[in-house]
Amino acid sequence: MTDIRQRMTDGPVYGLFLVSASALLTEAAACAGVDWAVIDMEAAAMTKADALHQTQALSGTGATAIVRVPCLDRHAIESALDLGVDGVMVPKVDRVEDAELAARCTRYPPQGSRGVNPVRASGYFTSTAGYLATANERVLCVVQVESRESVANSGDIAAVPGVDLLFVGTGDLLMDLGQPGDPTGPAFDQARQTVLAACAAAGKPAGIFAPSTRLARQYAKEGFRFIAVGNEVGLFVQSAQLALNMLRK
Repeated sequence: MTDIRQRMTDGPVYGLFLVSASALLTEAAACAGVDWAVIDMEAAAMTKADALHQTQALSGTGATAIVRVPCLDRHAIESALDLGVDGVMVPKVDRVEDAELAARCTRYPPQGSRGVNPVRASGYFTSTAGYLATANERVLCVVQVESRESVANSGDIAAVPGVDLLFVGTGDLLMDLGQPGDPTGPAFDQARQTVLAACAAAGKPAGIFAPSTRLARQYAKEGFRFIAVGNEVGLFVQSAQLALNMLRK
């Protein structure tokens, strides 16, 4: 069991999405004490080289490194894992077939179909045998619940072997529920409870993106264990605006 898995059994872990493609800010996030960081190759304008540099910035820190791949694509998943990250996050997993494919792509045979080329993951081939022997147990496969269809299928998705965690993509799910940017009301409340129940039945943790620290505390009380509290650019803007507003009063 990896450290992040153990920590989720003990209570919630908090992290950030990284969208600036900056290794410096990635390292700063780790120094700030985040439990995990998602290098966001779906929403951000970053290259594989950018992802590599951010992965290197997280090495040796207490932060679990995860790459959100642009889409459910075997090459994208394998390429991210070969950088040596601790796991991948796959967006827009709506059906059990999507979840099964994501899980297969994160595991070596016989559990999956991941290709063998763990360049950095194996310490640049200095510990290939050791990495190949332990990768299937160590790597995290996080799939995102971002639609009504995904919520409805969350029980079957959570039950897929190799899927380690379901993560509620709040922004996209709210849009699909017809309430963009509004994380209140019975529809979203029910969606969260459905995902939590699905994960509990499968014995797996649930994660979510919290639009505020107040909601992060609420979601932790509800039972979510892997909670995003924003991204580094958003936090910078909030801090800068707060300072400037105070000075200009």
